[in-house]
Amino acid sequence: MASSVTEEATAALLDLQKSPQLKIIELSDSIRPKDAQGAQKRSSGVSDVSADAFENATPASLEADLIHYKELFSKLRFSYVEQVTKEKFLRAITDNPPLFVEQSENTKLEAQLAEAKAALKTQKAEVAALIAQLEARGRELSQRECPPSPLP
Repeated sequence: MASSVTEEATAALLDLQKSPQLKIIELSDSIRPKDAQGAQKRSSGVSDVSADAFENATPASLEADLIHYKELFSKLRFSYVEQVTKEKFLRAITDNPPLFVEQSENTKLEAQLAEAKAALKTQKAEVAALIAQLEARGRELSQRECPPSPLP
């Protein structure tokens, strides 16, 4: 009995080894449209960054993408803060007993906010200086590795 199971398993393994190997390219052919030129391209520029990273990687397009994502994250941050503020307000008015805030608490929080804003401003200045240094270093390295060709 054990030998018949072993023989069946061996036969199954041999059959699997004889079968043609699957290749990723062949598998993707069944998914991909036959006419690559005729396939409709999505109009969303947001998703094209990862898809065309190697085709359209120009400094201008990268700069445009960076600006786009900064604006997007700014909008998302504003939306998040707005939602959190609404939630806090609703919780404050629905608590039993309701939360009352004194003027002294507000002035204390305003002072903390001013300190945090000043610290954030200095950190933003440091980041801007660091980015400028990195961009200068990147230009320097690109010119050293790929010097501009002389004009004919």
